Amino acid sequence: TVLDHNIPSIMPLKLKELGATDTVNAIINKSLAYAVIFVFAPIVSVWSDRYRSRFGRRIPFLLWSTPFVGGCLILIGLYKELTVLATGGAETAVVFGITLSAQAVSIWIIAALMVGFDFANIFANTIYYYLFNDVVPQQFMSRFMSVFRMVGILSGMLYSKLIFPHSMEHFRTVFVLAGIGYIVGFTTMCLFVKEGEYPPPEQPADGKPGFLSTAKTFFRECFTHRFYWYLFLMYTFQYVSYQAGVFAILRNTRSLGLSLQQLGNIGFYAGFLTLALLFPAGWLADKYHPVRVYLVTSFTMFLFVAAQCIWVFKDFGPEGNFWLYAALTFGFLPIITLQGAAEAPLLMKLLPKDKYGQFASANAMVRAFAVILAGALSGVFFDMLDTVFHLGDWRYRYYTVWWAVFMIPMLVFLALLYRQWKILGGPENFQPPETK
Repeated sequence: TVLDHNIPSIMPLKLKELGATDTVNAIINKSLAYAVIFVFAPIVSVWSDRYRSRFGRRIPFLLWSTPFVGGCLILIGLYKELTVLATGGAETAVVFGITLSAQAVSIWIIAALMVGFDFANIFANTIYYYLFNDVVPQQFMSRFMSVFRMVGILSGMLYSKLIFPHSMEHFRTVFVLAGIGYIVGFTTMCLFVKEGEYPPPEQPADGKPGFLSTAKTFFRECFTHRFYWYLFLMYTFQYVSYQAGVFAILRNTRSLGLSLQQLGNIGFYAGFLTLALLFPAGWLADKYHPVRVYLVTSFTMFLFVAAQCIWVFKDFGPEGNFWLYAALTFGFLPIITLQGAAEAPLLMKLLPKDKYGQFASANAMVRAFAVILAGALSGVFFDMLDTVFHLGDWRYRYYTVWWAVFMIPMLVFLALLYRQWKILGGPENFQPPETK
């Protein structure tokens, strides 16, 4: 959880402090990560689905990647030392014939380390969640995910209260400890969680071994039924809508006037309420089915996003902005919690269990292709709001406008997915459609 909080909450502020433009900020925090996902997620996922060892098919991938993820976090925390090493302590350095300031060198170092982090972290972002589908009984999946998130919320509360308000002045310590904690935590998980036995992997549909035959089977099985396209496009537009979220912290601090301490306190107390709601939310998602719950909560979340657009038109002063932000956060927290309880089980209910990694990576690949472009374009959008319309820090309030616009097609494809799910059997008789 500390890892998940560090990158989105701190990195945009740090890069802004170093002089990065909004476009560079968005590319480093969003586009680079999804470029890695687009290229490598299908390869890693299909490989994992078909891999067999005495330690299972998921754990070996997680175990070997863990030190690389933790190491990249530690090195990001040490970016100043790496900058001094690269520049010799000078104010400028010549890189490939180009003279760069020490701050520009720092941005390039962080960008390179983020690529390394994204490449290693692809195993955690994909295979870690495939492991849940392999070892947790399906009838308890929503409740398991709720308890899993409760543990995460507890550490998130500590992060919000004790770490986040001081994250900029103690940037190095936060990232170094996150890296060490990641290595220890994930290694422990890999050693103590045991996988079961798996049947031999299926051969490619044409019966021929090799990469090309496997790739043909991958594309034929994943992309020839409308049901899967509705699912993939629903998630694609959902993630595109999130891309401007990298600027949320800049809106909250630089435009609305909220302090890191205030934001940390809201996160801390929201954690208490989330803890109380998580297990009931998991029970509701199991009882009424994750697909139904996700449909209702997603349409309700549109109201949460639309309500925040009021800041585009009006400012209530730092105190008024704080209370409105708190009211929206706590008012919609039950819906946010219920949606979160249904999201992961929804995928596990809808995708073929024996090829879960394959179909989940197909979803990630389609999503990543769109997000690579959207992440960069969101940065261009915010730079343009400043250079063309001269909005200054007010421009960051438009992040919810971006969010709302791209939520509309997401909701359309979600409704189509729900209709197709009902046609294919609904809550009682649904089976993932065959595409051979």
